[in-house]
Amino acid sequence: MKKFEGMILACDMDGTLLDNNRQISPRNQQALRYFTQEGGRFSLATGRAPQAIECYIPQLPFNAPYSLLNGSLILDEKHHVLQCAGMPECTKDLIEITLSEFSQLGCEIFAGTQVLIRKMSDVTENHIKVLDMKYSMVTQEELGDTAGWCKINFTGDPALMHSVREFLKPYTDRFCIASSLASFCEITAHGVNKGTALQQIAESCDIAADHTFAIGDSYNDEPMLEAAHIGFAPANADDGILKTADVVVCANDKDAVANAIEYMEAHFC
Repeated sequence: MKKFEGMILACDMDGTLLDNNRQISPRNQQALRYFTQEGGRFSLATGRAPQAIECYIPQLPFNAPYSLLNGSLILDEKHHVLQCAGMPECTKDLIEITLSEFSQLGCEIFAGTQVLIRKMSDVTENHIKVLDMKYSMVTQEELGDTAGWCKINFTGDPALMHSVREFLKPYTDRFCIASSLASFCEITAHGVNKGTALQQIAESCDIAADHTFAIGDSYNDEPMLEAAHIGFAPANADDGILKTADVVVCANDKDAVANAIEYMEAHFC
């Protein structure tokens, strides 16, 4: 039996797998190849859209389904869509109400592999530019059917976003609200997050609950760290995530994922 057989590792990207230059270090690549060669199942778990991971695909040893857009889009190891969670029709009302209350906000809509911009902000403009994503501008009347939507993201100055999150609290019975950056407020359907995606993926791979592992640094990773048997956080993680994690490893700029795999080998193999 191989060392990591029967185990799955769900791995966040930004601030975790990627270093501060948004690169996957040679040591992290080598550790993931070793992990999968020794029977482990590697599952990416990111808030990014499909367009925003394309350049990294050749560098990673995909051998299990993985999740994008905070768990709302699940793809197989060949990068074919297995599931799009969709969003309720009332999401359109939420967009209109929120943009009316906060005129400075931007609004991004991730509909499967498409990126729609309901309203542009400086943060959204930079987000689109940095990740080199193609997009279409849409009006409220052009939003269409929400069944194919995966996530919406309100964007703005970090000083404003606390008020936005407070404003959205009454909607938590209908939506899952998370944040990977201080300038983001990311919304998926209720009960859809990285944690539920990890549970679904592990079950599809016949991985027992006590053989699930996850690593992430931001508040959108919290449900995943809680769902995993062991949740790792890099040393650069948000304070609340450092408290949530079972194990803190070295920072993302010092090969956090490789450090987590070393811990798994030392304690669970």
